[in-house]
Amino acid sequence: SEIMSLSNVLTYGGLLACGSERVSTCRLSLPGLPAFLDGMGGGNHPWLTQALDPDRPVLFLNTEKVPAEEMVDQGGVKNPTEAQLIAIIAASLIKAGCRTKDVGIISPYRQQLGAVSAALAALPCPAAALAGLEINTVDKYQGRDKPVIIVGFVRTCATAGILGELLKDRRRLNVAVTRAKHKLLLLGCLPTLKLYTPLAALIDHMATQGMISSIWPLPLCLE
Repeated sequence: SEIMSLSNVLTYGGLLACGSERVSTCRLSLPGLPAFLDGMGGGNHPWLTQALDPDRPVLFLNTEKVPAEEMVDQGGVKNPTEAQLIAIIAASLIKAGCRTKDVGIISPYRQQLGAVSAALAALPCPAAALAGLEINTVDKYQGRDKPVIIVGFVRTCATAGILGELLKDRRRLNVAVTRAKHKLLLLGCLPTLKLYTPLAALIDHMATQGMISSIWPLPLCLE
């Protein structure tokens, strides 16, 4: 129901309803989560603990405090630090017991797909553990879903007068936030994203529902 509430804000005006109580309350199963948190010292990174918590089906992770700047690369936009954060979260979910094929990563920007792939390849874990992790654009996920979806919004440098078109597309945004069955994680810089009208409405809703957390402190590998 928490994931559905985002679609209601964006598109359906509160008219969308879950088909059953079981669907609305279903949670992600992470059998290895307690052991993983013990091993990483979860108290040192509360934002990551919240991101992994099955009882937090929707969480926006604000990168405002992180030196995560967008950059232009071969005519496209990417954000390497955001890509590293996404890779860390995805790997943490898998280490906590989520199947690799159950995690999907979405970016509105094609150039960011390569940045996320590179960040995953650089992680100190066996490549086989991450094999099958799908990283794709919003359009490629149309009509499909996964238990866990991580969406990175990339942009950090937009101003009110110069906004990219992709994040103003309400239809694409609705597709992105409705691909997750059990857990939806969104990453982005709040002040920048609130310049986009559809995202501003979404952020305001998530703020009232306690669905926003700030990424700080950074993981050791990013410090």
